[in-house]
Amino acid sequence: MRFAAMIILMAAAGLFQSCGGGGGTQWTTYTSADGGFSVEMPDESKPSEQVLPTPFGKQIVHFVAWKPSSLTIDKFRLFQVSYTACPSRVVTDSTGTQSALDSSINLRVKDFADIETEIEPVSVNGYPGRAFIFDLPENSTIAVVKECIVNNKIYDLTVVMKRNYATNAEVNRFFNSFKANIR
Repeated sequence: MRFAAMIILMAAAGLFQSCGGGGGTQWTTYTSADGGFSVEMPDESKPSEQVLPTPFGKQIVHFVAWKPSSLTIDKFRLFQVSYTACPSRVVTDSTGTQSALDSSINLRVKDFADIETEIEPVSVNGYPGRAFIFDLPENSTIAVVKECIVNNKIYDLTVVMKRNYATNAEVNRFFNSFKANIR
């Protein structure tokens, strides 16, 4: 329930606030032909890749991330999109897709903490997905993670922000601008 309330508040705030970047940061549309997606994120986002465990075994995971130059001044710590190949056998039907999403998001939750976290089925701009918010009162940061599967790729969109800042416009801009199927 708390998750749904947070999403509703973020959406409502996004309607009333301007879509300017955080702390004077310039925004741009990042397009990845290889990744098959576009997304608006702060300028100077950097691509990278790593071999990491995925629900499908160890694979190359491609990242596009923006981190502020100074973590003590900016209200955001990270905007990131990552993607990896999703085997065709996994996404031949909706049951396989849902199972892959569940496995992937549960693996991702463990990146933040080994605690019970509420995972919700969501639509990521029309694509079936999963999401969670990592928000412990004793932490100074909040993370919002959304995942979806499109065209045999699993996408992970993550925002990590500092607590007690008005960040809804930027968070909404990032998540709402994601489009897959770009070729």
